[in-house]
Formats: sequence, structure tokens, C-alpha cells
Amino acid sequence: MERLITLYNIASPSGKEKSMLRYLKTELKCMGIACRQDRQGNLYAVKGRAKTYPCIVAHVDEVHRHRTGTYGAHVVADAMVIGYDHRRKCMTGIGADDKNGIWLCLKCLEDFMVMKCVFFIGEETGCTGSREADMAFFSDCRFVLQCDRRGNSDFVTRIHGTELCAREFVGCVNLPKYGYKPAEGATTDVYVLKRRGLPVSCANISCGYYEPHTDREYTILEDLYKCYRLVRHIIIAHKTVSVHSPEQEQCPFPGYYEAFGIGGYSEEEYQRMVRWFKNGCSRKPLKKDFF
Repeated sequence: MERLITLYNIASPSGKEKSMLRYLKTELKCMGIACRQDRQGNLYAVKGRAKTYPCIVAHVDEVHRHRTGTYGAHVVADAMVIGYDHRRKCMTGIGADDKNGIWLCLKCLEDFMVMKCVFFIGEETGCTGSREADMAFFSDCRFVLQCDRRGNSDFVTRIHGTELCAREFVGCVNLPKYGYKPAEGATTDVYVLKRRGLPVSCANISCGYYEPHTDREYTILEDLYKCYRLVRHIIIAHKTVSVHSPEQEQCPFPGYYEAFGIGGYSEEEYQRMVRWFKNGCSRKPLKKDFF
């Protein structure tokens, strides 16, 4: 809990992630885990030695920029976390998108003897970090998971018409036991990795945050722990590489950030645009078609 609150209290807006990266380097050093940083700022961590590794990724940036010195993250009734600005006397976002994912990465690095993690910069500005990531780092990964999805029950296996993982991988995960179901989602780092040729199964998982990109953002702690239980199960159960080759998208379509920019957040509208486009529209959809 202390680490989670610490993460929420570190401001890391897109383009200004140095404080978060500095904190992560310190935490990894305390764990005795080797890490390196590329030119873009992405941080790569490897624990243990093995022929293959489970891998989890997260992004270190957030959309919230208007914090003051009186901001703080607070636990409410031992059940949820909110952000509150005491000077302005109002709620404010905590950056749970994707600090919950960062917390899960660090938790797994602590709990397992063999693990790989990547912390990407710039996801909120169009996945700029993962677009330039070192793909060779994933050459010995069994699978790649990202916990960067709102809610508590989505196991995203498809984004923009691109399948992210093998059917056998989903079948072995036993999603109903952990309260999850397959879903289709919006752009995030694992999608970019898959489009760049990632040859193993990947997925994006709900990790307990709600109303992201707004001042009302909050985390339900039990839903965050629920995500960890699923991730832990996958790491323990999958000891072999889940091979999966990326497929071509069924049709070209503008990315989420191209459609809405970093200030908006309307995944429902975006998915409606996708369906509209796939159902026979011959031109690129515009925001004015829907708003």
C-alpha cells in the first residue's frame, strides 16, 4: 500500500517522466534487479536467468498536469484510493492509468525469481515509447502482459481488428475462474508491440482504475488485487512460449489518439467509430460524424 500511494503522489505527465523513472531505478536497485534505459527513456528490467521469461509492461506517463503542492492520494474506507487537492478543495486524478500497472510490475519482480518488465514513456501521447522500443528484448519472452485497462473484468485480446494472442493462450488462462472475460480494447503499448511484429501472445488486462483521464479517477483496491491474482496465475501456469504471429489489420483506421487527442477519453465512441468504418464506410471518419 505504501508503494502504491507513493506512485500516485509522483507527478509524471507525458514528457516529464524523469521523477517516476528515477523512483523506479531506485526501487529496482534496492531489489538487486538489473535495468537499463534506452535513448527514448524506456526502462528495461530483467530478474534471474532463464531460457524464457514471463514479461509485463506498463507506461510511466499520465495525462494529469495541474497538480499543486497540496495534492495527495488518500485511502478511503480501506477500499478505494482517490486524489484530493486541499487548496482547491476538489478531487483530482491520481494517474492510476497506468500507475496501477507499474505497481503490478514491481510486485511481480518482487514475487518471482525470473521476470522481465518494461516501463514505457509517452503512452498517453500515442505510444511514443513502445514505437521505438528494443524489440530484441522480447525475443525470449513467453508472453507479454500489460495491465492498463479500466474496470475489473476485461482481458483484451483484440485491438482495432488485430488479434493479440493465440486461442490456446486464452483457453489456458481460465478467465472465468478469476472473474474476467475476453474483450476488445483501444490502443496501448502491447498493440504497438504486436503491430511491430511481437511473435508471442499478449493481452491488456483491467486493473481496477475507473474514470481515467478525469479528475474523478479512482482505484478500487480489491479490483487491483484481483488483477494481480490473474497475472500471478498466468505467470505460474505458462512455462512455455505462446507463439502468435501478428495479422494484418482488416482495414486501415485512425488511432485512438489521432481521433481524440490526449485530452479526451471516450472508448465507447471510438469503438462505435470502428464498427461504423468496418461496416462499409469508404472514407476516414471524422469527429464531427459522431459529436
